[in-house]
Amino acid sequence: MKKLILFIFLLVSVTVHSQTDTTSSPLDKLTSEELLNYYINEKEPIQFYKGPEHAGDSSYNLLNPLTVPTRTVYADPLLHFYRGSVVGKDEESDSSNSVIQRLKPKVSLGVGRLGFYGDLYSKHLQSPLTARPAFDLNISQRLTRYLQLNFTTLFGQLGANEWTATRQQNFQSEIRAGGVNLLYDFGNFIPDKFPVRPFVSFGVMGFEFLSKTDLKDKNGNTYYYWSDGSIKDKPQGAPDAQFAKPLKRDYVYETDVRNTAGFGKYPERAWSFPIGVGALMKVTDRIDLKLNFQFFFTTTDYIDGITNKSPGDLKGNKSKDRFTYTSFALQYDLIAIPKHKVNPFADTLSNSFWLAFDKEDRDKDGVPDMSDDCQGTPEGVAVNAKGCPLDDDQDGIPNYRDDELTTPLGTPVNEKGVGQTDEYWASWYNNYLNDSTSNDKTTEYVGNFFTPTKKPKKARKDAFAVELARYKGAIPTDELAFLLSIGDISSTTLPDGTTVVYTAGNYEKIATAIKRRDEFRVEGNKNAGVSRLTENDIIPIPDQELEKLLTQELKDLMTLDINGKGDSTKTSGISQGTTAAASEKNESFSKEDIVYRVQLGAFKNKISTNVFNTSAGVLELKTGENIFRYVTKGYKTIEEAAAVRADLVVQGYSDAFVTSYKEGKRIALNKTKATVDKSYKEDLNEDKIFSSVNKKLVAFKIQLGPLKRPAMEASMDEKVKSLTNAEKKTTATGSIRYTAGVFSNFDDAEKFRKGLENKGFNDAFIIATFKDEIISIQEALELMK
Repeated sequence: MKKLILFIFLLVSVTVHSQTDTTSSPLDKLTSEELLNYYINEKEPIQFYKGPEHAGDSSYNLLNPLTVPTRTVYADPLLHFYRGSVVGKDEESDSSNSVIQRLKPKVSLGVGRLGFYGDLYSKHLQSPLTARPAFDLNISQRLTRYLQLNFTTLFGQLGANEWTATRQQNFQSEIRAGGVNLLYDFGNFIPDKFPVRPFVSFGVMGFEFLSKTDLKDKNGNTYYYWSDGSIKDKPQGAPDAQFAKPLKRDYVYETDVRNTAGFGKYPERAWSFPIGVGALMKVTDRIDLKLNFQFFFTTTDYIDGITNKSPGDLKGNKSKDRFTYTSFALQYDLIAIPKHKVNPFADTLSNSFWLAFDKEDRDKDGVPDMSDDCQGTPEGVAVNAKGCPLDDDQDGIPNYRDDELTTPLGTPVNEKGVGQTDEYWASWYNNYLNDSTSNDKTTEYVGNFFTPTKKPKKARKDAFAVELARYKGAIPTDELAFLLSIGDISSTTLPDGTTVVYTAGNYEKIATAIKRRDEFRVEGNKNAGVSRLTENDIIPIPDQELEKLLTQELKDLMTLDINGKGDSTKTSGISQGTTAAASEKNESFSKEDIVYRVQLGAFKNKISTNVFNTSAGVLELKTGENIFRYVTKGYKTIEEAAAVRADLVVQGYSDAFVTSYKEGKRIALNKTKATVDKSYKEDLNEDKIFSSVNKKLVAFKIQLGPLKRPAMEASMDEKVKSLTNAEKKTTATGSIRYTAGVFSNFDDAEKFRKGLENKGFNDAFIIATFKDEIISIQEALELMK
């Protein structure tokens, strides 16, 4: 053993000698035995001296440096690699600062799509799926570590096709652009060793656009767009429209847009200012992948041939035309200097290397790794002499992670250092039993299933309407057509559940409501009156109170102060009040207007209007034959009604149809401006029962008991494992609904439910859905008739 110790210290002495500088040290003159005795009797380092009561060499067992250098040696950081070279000795300088690489151009070729953003489309934004192809060529030069100058050319196509009830426009432009942009890639913040780097850019480009439109087919026939969605060779309102032949667009853009825009032969050139975002990803030393999105602000509004000065339905917005370019490109470095391969271990036996190894402190807690018992301590955390975080209450959880710094000694704690007392476990148990996130969570019971409670509606501001009729029972048959001929009629069921009030209009001004009431009285409806619309009720207003409200409204109008100058603005206030009243009037229907509605269904039993999940607005009317009829709100044109009907067909109401009313009576569509096929025979019977709903969208399922809480999920999953057609969904309240089977009729669903009872699902029951939304069983059976 003595020989082994002697051999170890001989080896240490050789290493120590290699770590010192060329200046001789007194230790170099000692023999191996003298050197061993020197280390055995060496005094404890001052930083670990603890006073007389700790005399001796107790702390020297720590792995401290085994030599005292004769002079300070500054070492490089240990094995910190920088793109294949060791930092400090072989680190490369930035290419932009290198004399050799100051002229270092890169070339890139990209492909992408151009999207139009102008006067077409309701949202003035083109879907990326309909954007047109394009490509770009770039030559770039890095100016600084974080700035890059790009010379860019861009070639591609812009195009759009709009087809609405009032406008059918299309165009395609050949785009040729060139310019420069400045790219900032955050190089002053992000080190070069990261292969991905985001960037932003801004530039200026001149471009040429050659816009054409598709107005005729290959045979020279002009396209005429009809309201039924077809394209014919004659206008829809032409005298010989019945002989019109169907056409198909050939998407050949043959006509110069300037011939149709009405602005003359304007120059098809302009400036643009692109701003962009993207990312550069290094593939090899010479190849980068570039992802880029640019938005081009232009100085022209003629790309699509439509401006805010275009006549009629062609009128566009006031903004200039813009477009986007989404692309990816490969960037190639033309003058890349190969890097010298450096062996990172070539200099590991130098004095600097070993001294850096001894002094390395990777967690930066002030204790070298060789002496650190708790390596990896977060930066800034206070540590003891052994490099371990402080733990004042000695519970095993360091102070920086301890939520309870004064836990009594010996008390068990959790991972946050909180004592696990009796109170702690009682609180944990209560939280485990109540898995909800709210103490006041409620559930609404509908029929034989649970659904989340709906959010309460926001309180609305009181308004005024003309009350036409109030029924506790059904509407007399002879009054049905009269109500439907009023374009802005509304029906409201009062809180008693039986009284239905029919009103017209919705006005903020009491004067406008009174004027509309007088119009109804002149037309023969002597019972018309003005009512106040509140959040939960419709309250008739007596004539005496109406006079007071009207007087006060006129008084407020006369004293209206817009500019804060008192009576000087009375005239302006009256003008604004008159304008507001006129605006409300323009939203209502006149007696001579034809009112178009879409019929949704007529049923023997009442169903919820929520079944007709449409933005068209649904009106419910109970007629004298105890039939519940459902129709949409009124429209002034057949085109509006036809568009709503087409949308309803797509949503699943395939048998919905359009009807028309005028002056209190239903009239045939061929008596209106609607284009009706001569072979079509319209049934004007208002008493028939029908449903527009596609019955394939109605389904019955078996719910496997009440809703489950997340804490019960695992056990329920195990229970339904034997069912091949089980389905699990999370509700809006966070509970879980388990169902099984999908059936098109109630009897099959009931038979399946009884089979589930035999398998142990005794609390299973039937639910009904329409378009995957839960409805009542009664409503489902009514829709299936």
